[in-house]
Amino acid sequence: MTAAAPGPRLPPLAAGEWDERLIRLLEQSPGGTDEPMHIFTTLGRANPELFRRWLAFGGALLSGRLPGRLRELVILRTACRFDGRYEWAQHIGIAEGEGVTPAELAALGGSAGELSAVSWSPLERAALQAVDETADDGAVGDATWGALDAQLDESELIELLMLIAHYLMLSTVLRSLRIQLEPRAEALARRVPGGPADGPAD
Repeated sequence: MTAAAPGPRLPPLAAGEWDERLIRLLEQSPGGTDEPMHIFTTLGRANPELFRRWLAFGGALLSGRLPGRLRELVILRTACRFDGRYEWAQHIGIAEGEGVTPAELAALGGSAGELSAVSWSPLERAALQAVDETADDGAVGDATWGALDAQLDESELIELLMLIAHYLMLSTVLRSLRIQLEPRAEALARRVPGGPADGPAD
């Protein structure tokens, strides 16, 4: 008999504990207030100023200068490499909206060999290599940097690095808090092969 997965270390805020800012955020998020996103109802326990500034930073990355498809490829690969199942699941639908195909989604959640088998554009291939090098070596290598530098300007290069780092951070924070997927997001995660392991980290 399989042991039940441990529950969240901090419970999501109940509806009666939501302030107006959190209600507005949830109303604009997938699931709305009927199936509120646990990332927001849990991180909403943080200092209000920290929560506000984190939302602004994350929002700036989601509406930055990088093409939407490239942004989502990087987020999903980062979530995969750093065991961020929550963010992996949440961004599957967004990535599909940016034209990422089922075969590409499966490759993003697979091994380096599976990833390299896809015909990515040169920029996409370099950006995904940047994610893998960050995971493997702690930094982007010179050859990959050169490939990125040939196609992105300085602002975009910094944005790409911050995007990887932000989703690395989120993956570790959400794993340590054992934030669990909502049923809607769990269904998305289960229909894509590969990706981060099922269930929160112990």
